[in-house]
Amino acid sequence: MFALSQQHLRRLCQINSFAVPDGDGLIFFGLRGLLPVNENDHEFRLLHQVQAAAVDHLHPRCLIGQWNTAKGTLAVFPASTTPCLKYLKTAKQKNGAGANELMTGFYKDYRKGIHKPGAMTGHEAFRQTSGRPIRRTADDFDFDTQDRVEFSNPHDNLHASWSMGLSHDGFASAGCQVIVGYPKCERRGKLSDAGPWKTFKENAYRVPQHSFPYVLLTGREAEQVAILGDQPLTSKLRFGSSGESVRKLQSLLKRAGFYEGQSDGDFGERTLRAVLAYQISTFGDDADDGIVGPMTAGALGLKLSKV
Repeated sequence: MFALSQQHLRRLCQINSFAVPDGDGLIFFGLRGLLPVNENDHEFRLLHQVQAAAVDHLHPRCLIGQWNTAKGTLAVFPASTTPCLKYLKTAKQKNGAGANELMTGFYKDYRKGIHKPGAMTGHEAFRQTSGRPIRRTADDFDFDTQDRVEFSNPHDNLHASWSMGLSHDGFASAGCQVIVGYPKCERRGKLSDAGPWKTFKENAYRVPQHSFPYVLLTGREAEQVAILGDQPLTSKLRFGSSGESVRKLQSLLKRAGFYEGQSDGDFGERTLRAVLAYQISTFGDDADDGIVGPMTAGALGLKLSKV
């Protein structure tokens, strides 16, 4: 258990070269395998107590939060950033089609809009607007580096989970980012939004901001930053990273024959595909996590900074 603060999020963004915007807007963040200790406290605070949780694809075992960078405060909500087991079981029979897990990274644009427009369960939520990297599993009911990576827009929106809480079996996600609670929609008649989802949605819909960036990392990474404090940590590069380190990475991948795009400092689809191919070629087909850490960087001859 540890206390999560804005300082930890800023450090995580520095480590991963995520160019999060400054100003008065909200930033969404997800931490996979981490839960609020008090799942009923949804106030913006300087600190929130959180704890590690094992992802089981049956119960919400993640945290999705809202970061007010101007005030330095966070609001945290019980959630899932992984698909539910029932969708994985169906997808396994279809070579993984029908369920996916969003890879960690920095996603710049979740927009206010309707999840499942025209359906009885359609409701105000936050929609994907472009392609992004996902994994699909066809051999079991979890996600690992042996599962294939696709780059597409499977409409993994951010919406209500249709679940009561942490002990509720099942939730409505085949790959979407979902927050515990129920939405206001045609199927529920005149009932309003309910649960943590109600507060999350109201926080975002009451501000004029239309688009929200989303930082998705693991609880383990957040815990490391919190526990080690000011101890320097080696930087990483992954989808959504940007800047000079990414430009150097692209040049080295090009020199090694794995990248044909421009060295523009943007870790997008082409750079991710090049990293995955390089990792498979260098370390084997079970080593393609898409993250440039010390081992991948060392093999390429890329010097990662300490931050």
